[in-house]
Amino acid sequence: MHVDPYALVLQIVIFVALWLILKRLWFDPALRIMHERAARSEGAIKEARAIQAEAERLRAEHAAALDEARGDAQRQMQEILRGAEAEQKKLIAEARDEAQRTLGDMRAKVATEVASARQTLRESAHDMARLVAEKVLGRTV
Repeated sequence: MHVDPYALVLQIVIFVALWLILKRLWFDPALRIMHERAARSEGAIKEARAIQAEAERLRAEHAAALDEARGDAQRQMQEILRGAEAEQKKLIAEARDEAQRTLGDMRAKVATEVASARQTLRESAHDMARLVAEKVLGRTV
């Protein structure tokens, strides 16, 4: 087997020249495009992860705000109920006091009227007794 050294050198030179031309015109641009796509993809993935993390953080904040709002609403409801119960007790106590005053006034009025009626009856009884005695005895007493 005989190998022509000039042909071999020529083939090596052609191969290297073709390699350099293809590298400059084809491989480098293709690799640059692939790196750019990879970088854009990684950037998009990082951005998507950041957006997802932000969404999760906002969801957690929203849930915390809802829990806090529920707690505040519950506390306000308890305060309103306590206030209403206190107001109810106050109104009941005032009504009871008013009823006791009215009852006391009525008892005093009835007692006064009874005493007046008794006094009137006593006076009338004394006059009636005198009239009856005069009628029975037939003379003035």
